[in-house]
Amino acid sequence: MTKNFKIKNNLILLLKFLLFTLSCFLIYKNISNEKNIYKIFQDVDLKYIFFIFILSTLIIFVQIFIQFKTFLHTKNIKISFGYYSKIFFNSQMLSIILPHSGLFYKAYKLNKFGLLYKDFINIKLFLAWFYLCFLILLYSIEILIFGYEILKNFVFIIFFFGFLVSSSIFIIPHIFKKYIYINFKNKILLKIFKLLSNIVLSPLNYNKGKFFHFLISYGFISHILSFVVIYLLFLSLNINLSFSVIVLFFVMNSFLDQIPITPRNLAVSELIFGIVSSQIGLGFEFGVVVKLFLRLFFFANLTMLSIIYNVVNHKKI
Repeated sequence: MTKNFKIKNNLILLLKFLLFTLSCFLIYKNISNEKNIYKIFQDVDLKYIFFIFILSTLIIFVQIFIQFKTFLHTKNIKISFGYYSKIFFNSQMLSIILPHSGLFYKAYKLNKFGLLYKDFINIKLFLAWFYLCFLILLYSIEILIFGYEILKNFVFIIFFFGFLVSSSIFIIPHIFKKYIYINFKNKILLKIFKLLSNIVLSPLNYNKGKFFHFLISYGFISHILSFVVIYLLFLSLNINLSFSVIVLFFVMNSFLDQIPITPRNLAVSELIFGIVSSQIGLGFEFGVVVKLFLRLFFFANLTMLSIIYNVVNHKKI
């Protein structure tokens, strides 16, 4: 079983590497003139960059606060916001160097505060599931309202599919609780089933008080701030686009962030941005540059905040 797992894991890594390589090759082939990229960078209006950095910082801290409050609400671990923030930044930097290593680091550090590894997995998967459903619902509504100009009647199909997927976080736990129970005789299988049950039932177990209101409110704040960042980025590039096109790029960027194909969708996102950009008449290079700018803001912000937190809060962690 361990051997099969290693083979499967190696195949997934190989597939991701091939996708990354193919994406890089297609980006290279589709860039008609490198000077177009330099020109886009040269024409950037710097007065917007400061506000983009401020808003990007706020987004990061909103996300940290959501995670922090979730761990407190679900397991009541005793940790300060500042200390958790430092763990968050260090884990993010580790994941940039070695994909997913930050998750192991964060689990290890929080375990010192009494959070069991199985509970860490449960909470991380719950948050991923909750916000995937929440954001898909928001994307569907935004595309329904603003996307008809570009997608025509497809907006109704997208909305129906989005509504169906987003409702899974309420429907599946109730069905699972009412109809599904298997009493495995094998202890290992029983443990796996219980772990799976805890994950599937987590929306029911964690929905106490106004916790879901908190997740929705702060998720919506992060969502709005992220849209403003995209909007300001287009202003900084001196490109006059319709609101529908800006919404399309925003939804596309947010969705790709939720479903990584390669680590942080490196090259894949740039390729998709380039293709969409060329299809709507902006040129392949423009889409690639937009995504590169978004990456630059994220990594620069993350690096700066990580250094600050490690210098100011120099306590060993």
